[in-house]
Amino acid sequence: MPERENFMKLRSSKAALCMGTAVVMFLMPVVPEVAVAKTTYEQQESTVQFETELRQASYTENVSDIVATGYVEEKETGMYAGMAIAVAEPYTEVYAQADEASEIVGRMNQNSIASAEEIVGAWTKISSGNLTGFVKTSALCFDEEAQVIGNRNGAVTVVVTSETAAIYSSEKTSEEIGSADNGTEFTAVGKKGDMIAIEYGDSKAYVFADQVNVQYALESGYTNEEIAAQEAAAQAAAEAAAEAARKAEEEKAARIAAAMTEVGISYNPTMEATEEEVWILACLVDWEAGWEPYEGKLAVANIVLNRVRNPRYDNTIKGVIYARNQFSGVSDGYGNASSTFQARLEAGPRTEECLRAAMEALSGVNNIGSYTSFRALWMANYEAYSSYTVIGNHCFF
Repeated sequence: MPERENFMKLRSSKAALCMGTAVVMFLMPVVPEVAVAKTTYEQQESTVQFETELRQASYTENVSDIVATGYVEEKETGMYAGMAIAVAEPYTEVYAQADEASEIVGRMNQNSIASAEEIVGAWTKISSGNLTGFVKTSALCFDEEAQVIGNRNGAVTVVVTSETAAIYSSEKTSEEIGSADNGTEFTAVGKKGDMIAIEYGDSKAYVFADQVNVQYALESGYTNEEIAAQEAAAQAAAEAAAEAARKAEEEKAARIAAAMTEVGISYNPTMEATEEEVWILACLVDWEAGWEPYEGKLAVANIVLNRVRNPRYDNTIKGVIYARNQFSGVSDGYGNASSTFQARLEAGPRTEECLRAAMEALSGVNNIGSYTSFRALWMANYEAYSSYTVIGNHCFF
């Protein structure tokens, strides 16, 4: 396919001279600006202008070499050549024109990617997703710097979009070594002319760029319409979540109230406790003494309430139960239920006795006096206790 070749031989010195002159005249205003795109966003304007002049001179010399040698050979670049990544936090505004007074048409979030189309003074024209506009060049990084950021987020891939795509051993398409069906994905490693270099087995191969879709592991920019749609969706999701949480709390409260009614005891609490706290206390009784005799369950409930009354501990049921390093596996260490204890709260106590023990302890039924601690019998140090009592498999002291 001659029209796909990556370089053009100029067949006569006269043609070479004409071609070189045309290239110089046509590209001179453009290449210095592209050079600016390779500077970091931290550079000052004077530095940018200085580098532009240097690269313009270098470019002029290179074009002279092209005219002299009679051909142009394009070099392979990385996948981030000609690309820009937004570096400003949390986002960079995109304008309709290269002017802050112009309309804002969208934004690029930090680390989102765009194609750098053109440099206009201190501005870069970008194309990113459905968004096209102008961004301050100082808010972007380009080429190799962009690749460093991009590589942190994952490899660049290409997905075959044509029915099939031929795979070549080199960019000159002289040797076809395979083909790939629509939807096949490869890791992209470079660009050269109208070809994309890919990882193919243990080697590098090439496919035509117009037969694949390049996918960067970074998000694109968003238009104002897309931003509005995202915000509306986020708001709707938040409202739905809040409504679901409200309904869940209502259902939970109804379930707790029904369970407390079914216990069928006279419940006259001697200290202030919400129905949720009664539930938590019952689940703690289940956690610590689920298979102990009823007296053991009642004793554990009273340990908690005795601590609430004791100035050495928190003065709330939840505060006592979720205190760090008190009831093994119950707290996350930050005053909340651990994930495993949360599962117990959602399932509820496994026996009615646990809820009954919690309610009776709150009603003033106390079988351990003022004790505030307990241990499994095999862990108890009886000599250290001034007094204690043993109920089931626990020593209360």
